[in-house]
Amino acid sequence: MVKKLSAILLSSVLLLALTACGGGNNGNGASGGATNGSSNGATEKPASGEKKVVKILHWKQENINKAIQEINKKFEEKYPEYKVEYTTTGPDDEFKQAQRARITAGDVDVLADLSGMRLSPKDWTPGAKVPDWQQWIDSGLIADLSDQAFVKNYNANDIAKAGTYNGKVYAVPTGKVAMSGFFYNKEIFEQNGLSVPTTWTEFIKVLDTLKDKNITPIVVAGKDVWPLKLPVFGLQAKILGGGDQNKWIEGVWKGDAAYNDAEAVEVLDKMKTLQDKYIIDGFMGIDYATAPSFFATGKVALIADGTWDAPTIATANPDLKFGYFPIPATEDAAKNNSLVGKYDVTWYAAEKGPNKEGALKWLEFFSEPDNYTAYVKAAGFLPTQDNVQTDSEFIDKELSPYLGGDFELAYEILMINRVNVGEHLAAEGVHTEYLAPGGEFKTAKELADVQQKEWEAAAPK
Repeated sequence: MVKKLSAILLSSVLLLALTACGGGNNGNGASGGATNGSSNGATEKPASGEKKVVKILHWKQENINKAIQEINKKFEEKYPEYKVEYTTTGPDDEFKQAQRARITAGDVDVLADLSGMRLSPKDWTPGAKVPDWQQWIDSGLIADLSDQAFVKNYNANDIAKAGTYNGKVYAVPTGKVAMSGFFYNKEIFEQNGLSVPTTWTEFIKVLDTLKDKNITPIVVAGKDVWPLKLPVFGLQAKILGGGDQNKWIEGVWKGDAAYNDAEAVEVLDKMKTLQDKYIIDGFMGIDYATAPSFFATGKVALIADGTWDAPTIATANPDLKFGYFPIPATEDAAKNNSLVGKYDVTWYAAEKGPNKEGALKWLEFFSEPDNYTAYVKAAGFLPTQDNVQTDSEFIDKELSPYLGGDFELAYEILMINRVNVGEHLAAEGVHTEYLAPGGEFKTAKELADVQQKEWEAAAPK
């Protein structure tokens, strides 16, 4: 996950690699580079007759890459004086290194981020680390979008929650995703007389019934580690602070709550129950590109995944009838009846990039309703522009019942970490990969005690 800022020294090497970047696979099984356009001098003005290059940085994700490439093509047709150079890298750490290197070098005009603006220190978080985006804004590297007309195309609440800092708009969150639930095979459920569970007890009963029928209940892509956090996000949202994560997080900072208190241990213990008894054997060796095939071919009844992977599952088996439900974390069905998620693919324009004018024009074009609608459909996102029709049965019928009210953000979006916190808490994670059978800790309490010690050890002196 998040690494410390060490990429500056690597920037020159990385830039050369990115310029030549092409093939490779991402965690979603995407293949091939997504570069549209040719390289130009990063800071030189184009000679007479030459096209002005707009440099865009993103990660490899096939469905989104294709949609953006189509937008780039239309942009170049409408504005023939421009050429889009759309470069993608591997996701996660590789992309974050590329972000840091290129924004620092002034070699990017538009760059994506993995979620909305988040993790900014509060007055009750002394010594908290400052996220990259905030450092870039404070250093004058990100353009202020407050006066750009296209910002008004987006829902004001979404812009406020995910694109605003110190009263100014610096980012455009392009969509929302839910990620605290399970895709489930409707035919397997129907054939075995099962209904969608609404409480933890009902959920365990469903999983036991599947096991009794010799059906493997759940697959999770444990090899990539981060997918293990997805069901945990639902557990945290409904259990920590009695269902108020912000209250619990502030309590941890102030010493009123702890990583080894009863609520935190309950979260770990429930996830350990799933890992011990119901998730497919050898899950720590299954990668994210492979996991959907287990579900799409009927080898398992459920997959823990984010809603963004619905197109992948549908492509893998167009005949599969599947639904999605939130993990029922508690015995309170009403509390369990909502999904937790995050903002995804957030755009920034570089203030000191080679073509700020082109960056703003591209964002304006991207934000046009027709272009945005085509994009959000391809991405499988919940739109951040109002009155957008996704024409998605999955979104309209499976997700909408769980998305009433304000959009509930996941723990990793809300939790502000301490600098140099230990590996068992790093990157705003709970890290159940350290629990047996995949890890060293045999009980949830053992891991919780280590986490609390690491939290205390990272306190400012």
